[in-house]
Amino acid sequence: MTGQDPWAPFEGKYKIHEESREFGRLLIASGFKSLSELGVEKAKQVVSTQFVALSGEVDFDGEEKEIIIPSPYTLEGIPVSVYKPTSAPEVPAIMVYFHGGGWVLGSRKTHEVTLKIIARDSGAIVVNVEYRLMPIPDEPYAPLDDAEVVTKWLMENKEAVGGKPNSKFGVGGDSSGGQLAIGTTNEVSGLDFQILVYPLADTSLSQDTVREFKQVPGLDENDIKFYLHHGYSQIPDLLTNPRVNGMARTNTATSPPALIILAELDLLRGGGIDYAEKLRAAGVKVQLEVIRGVPHAFFTLRKIFETTTAQAYDYIVKFLKQFQKCSSDGKPDHTVFCCCRFFLR
Repeated sequence: MTGQDPWAPFEGKYKIHEESREFGRLLIASGFKSLSELGVEKAKQVVSTQFVALSGEVDFDGEEKEIIIPSPYTLEGIPVSVYKPTSAPEVPAIMVYFHGGGWVLGSRKTHEVTLKIIARDSGAIVVNVEYRLMPIPDEPYAPLDDAEVVTKWLMENKEAVGGKPNSKFGVGGDSSGGQLAIGTTNEVSGLDFQILVYPLADTSLSQDTVREFKQVPGLDENDIKFYLHHGYSQIPDLLTNPRVNGMARTNTATSPPALIILAELDLLRGGGIDYAEKLRAAGVKVQLEVIRGVPHAFFTLRKIFETTTAQAYDYIVKFLKQFQKCSSDGKPDHTVFCCCRFFLR
């Protein structure tokens, strides 16, 4: 970051949210270095520390536990954190969530507060996945493999995380975690919903927004190059494999109903819109929301983006409540929306 206002080129065309301005000022004041300057290991430390600090704190009323999901790809299994709020209804929905970070950065810890808030306010059980990060030269699909293993295992073992056999079950993720969620819906059938927050939905990065916002805080062209080099360079079919590139899918009609949340000042916005249109063209119900005046990465930075994160969380909470089931005795649970009241726009 230079000492110049990063939002100056966009004045007049966009209404920059004051929280975005504060984000820009903070980056300049901190002398923030690019990911490439930091290198992988240092970037992991810096990003983790900053994201945890800027996510704030939350009082979570409920049960939190860690379990290890067995995997054919790693002897250690795949650790996940489970957040089951006391507000959960008799038959809660379950969301498996994949954090962002270009498959190189991020962790359960960087997204813990955000996911606890969503669990607390929606009543849904949220499963926070610690998938393997790249680079792993001999296993270029490791994050995708882990995402699919966790999803399939939990679909067959809902009670292991506090759900019921008839709990509605879906996936979610932000940025490259949204990419993992999209890839999982391509490979795993029977999902009830998907929640995608500014996902990497098109690995071609061919949209006009990629060029327009190439120097915006949160995710810029240098960050993209860093992630491509360390996270995706070993994938031989980056553009053509539907597990990796959502826009390469041919079975889109099998996708579950989707909530897609995008940031207006984000180079990935165009790809997210294209993917929403692809889903709709296949007959999939899609709720598309664009948070105005904010960049990529705002979603977990609650201490800066106080009002805009709340707006995004509210969309997710309301969406998840539509999948909460009636009680097991067949009577409606009035603490949440009954499953029969399912609306999507």
